[in-house]
Amino acid sequence: MTTLPVCPRSQRSSLRDGSICVALGLLLSASAAACTSQHNSGTAIHLKIDAWDDVEQDKLIANWTWAGNARFLLECATGAVVPLDVTATMPGLNFVRNVTVDGRTYAAFGLSGRPRSPLLIFRHETWTSNSGEAQVSTPLDVRVPTHIASKPFNNPDRGSIVLVAAVSRGGVMEPFPATLLGPISRVSPLYPHLAKTDTFTVTANLKVPTCTLSDTPVSLVDVAVADLPASGRFAGERTFDVAMNCNRAIPIELVLTDANLPGNTGSLLTPTANSTAGAVRVELLREGKPVELGKTWTIPLTQDGSQNIPLAARYYREPGTFHGGVVEGQAIITATYR
Repeated sequence: MTTLPVCPRSQRSSLRDGSICVALGLLLSASAAACTSQHNSGTAIHLKIDAWDDVEQDKLIANWTWAGNARFLLECATGAVVPLDVTATMPGLNFVRNVTVDGRTYAAFGLSGRPRSPLLIFRHETWTSNSGEAQVSTPLDVRVPTHIASKPFNNPDRGSIVLVAAVSRGGVMEPFPATLLGPISRVSPLYPHLAKTDTFTVTANLKVPTCTLSDTPVSLVDVAVADLPASGRFAGERTFDVAMNCNRAIPIELVLTDANLPGNTGSLLTPTANSTAGAVRVELLREGKPVELGKTWTIPLTQDGSQNIPLAARYYREPGTFHGGVVEGQAIITATYR
């Protein structure tokens, strides 16, 4: 505020010679600029990673997470610029590489001593309670302090939040229990007595692709000795399905082996101790042809859920003394994936 007082009365009569008397007084006043207090001093933030353990590299596997109340500094001057310094103390993190998420570059960190852990990224956002105000979003490198210049907001409050997310490392990742990372603090250099600190914890619950196979007893119908008149003849063929259930669609390899003679590479199963018939075995088939025990075949992509593996079995007469009785064989089917 500026005031221009008139000359004192006693001087007015002496101004006949054209001289001018001006008394200038300046009285300055301004609105208070200081942020007077803070809404809260921070909170605990827990990032939970629930994802497959082999997601393609640098894909977001846990969305941006924060907690608590965004408000920080209160009753700041409307339109004032309030910078912040953001400092992390996270000695248990190791820088791995820079990653790009939604067009922005972030420093990505893994857990010390866990070379296959998912990667963590951080960002800071300045907030106001005025919904029309744009946020200032800044990627954070938690190895070094970050100075955020901010900008003038048309609102007396200032908010500050730190968000954490996870991205895939590439390859097969390892899960880990709840692990304390440490604090990230925000302080304005204009108001160093006011600080907001969030403490971060992360848990990785990673899902492993799995498939289960069901035991499948198969009973062949009885046949007469006359149905197998010579060596190399077969009879009583029966189709059956082995049930398989996978928790997601994955490529797998399958192999059948002889339970009683693992090195068997033919199609005829070794008779079990319960077998009493002579010169007769159980033969396994796949897609209408005798299998090759011990040889793998591929399903390029399983179903997500249950599906059947179609097979067949039949009696097969081989050379030797032939007579009726019980014929029994056992096979093991194994699924290999990843």
